[in-house]
Amino acid sequence: MPDDDSLRVREFVRMFRLISTAKEAAEALQLRNLVHLTNMALLQVALDWDGLDPERDPDIDLGGLVREKARIAMRNGRENLLVLPHT
Repeated sequence: MPDDDSLRVREFVRMFRLISTAKEAAEALQLRNLVHLTNMALLQVALDWDGLDPERDPDIDLGGLVREKARIAMRNGRENLLVLPHT
């Protein structure tokens, strides 16, 4: 049985992947405002994932943080995907 930290990471991975999917759909539809909002949401998920506050630590590499979390989410997220048939 997975421990609480493992479950927490899985939930952040799941959330990151869901928002990333929404961002891709918004990009495909050229919805610039929605792309902007999903970028902000991805940044917030990355910050919350690590418990960081950019106001307390202004030297955080925010772009690097989001890229790191994207790599983790895409690498580990495949086993969390469940594809349901369209009915």
